[in-house]
Amino acid sequence: MKFSFAQILILVSAVAAQPLQWSDLDTRDDNLAFRIYSNNVREYTEKRFPDERPWDERKYGVIEALNSRIHDLPTLVGLQELKHNQLVDVLAGLNGQNETEAPWAHYGVGRDDGVEQGEYAAIIYNTLEWDLLNGTYKWLSPTPDVPSYGWDAGSRRIVTMTTFRHKKSGSKVNYFNTHLDNKSEQSRQESTKLIVGWLKSIPNNYPQFLSGDFNSIASDIAYQTVADYMADTNVIAKHHETGNETTYTGFEYGDHQSVIDFIWAPANSNQPKSGVEVVGYEVLSNNYSDFRFSDHRPVTSHFRITSN
Repeated sequence: MKFSFAQILILVSAVAAQPLQWSDLDTRDDNLAFRIYSNNVREYTEKRFPDERPWDERKYGVIEALNSRIHDLPTLVGLQELKHNQLVDVLAGLNGQNETEAPWAHYGVGRDDGVEQGEYAAIIYNTLEWDLLNGTYKWLSPTPDVPSYGWDAGSRRIVTMTTFRHKKSGSKVNYFNTHLDNKSEQSRQESTKLIVGWLKSIPNNYPQFLSGDFNSIASDIAYQTVADYMADTNVIAKHHETGNETTYTGFEYGDHQSVIDFIWAPANSNQPKSGVEVVGYEVLSNNYSDFRFSDHRPVTSHFRITSN
């Protein structure tokens, strides 16, 4: 179900390494230790880059990477660029043979028609761990309520906006996921202004988190627009898993690499009485067998919420 943004404002207020085990994660019932996992999985397409394998091969790496990070902590997953058939495959991979319960579900729509056509900026969650309290989505354009292009963008762009309650602890979080345009700098700049504005408009004090492929590096205006309001978890995390640094790799091993995928947390995270601790940050490998399952590496951040 889609909620209008006005409704959400009213209702909200009333791969395969072993997962990291952070010794200082507090697991008391009144606290929430959780993870956000973000990955641009590369769209399903017949027009593939050199060294890019078909989705029917790549999907196993995408699912294996996810499964390596979703079992030790409650996890919210933000995926970018996946089309409907890919979303179906990912959910099937997470749910396995458990067709009766199928605990893993998604919120989000295809950006081309607001239903199933085009790429998703989907949010995936385990319904045994999380209650989806509210959800909506907006197009990153001057006409955000209908499928549309914004500011010379090469593609329609969308942001998925949700509010979750963790079943065990009762903690609530606002979580946005997006994928900014790769062609238009103006689109990226204006899109981040919209996203920050919508984050500011939510009339509750639940911690706010944002993930996505921003097609921007840290010196770009789009990045700075978000950084003026939120904290980059790569910058402030207390622990970093070493090994991978860049998030965009391409499919060929000589491709240019960069950091353009980010997970954002409240600006006052890690400060006394902020209620949010950014415990860890990790960039996973995108290698599977003898190829890369995506041209982006998955990014994860580990959080502890101590008040809500």
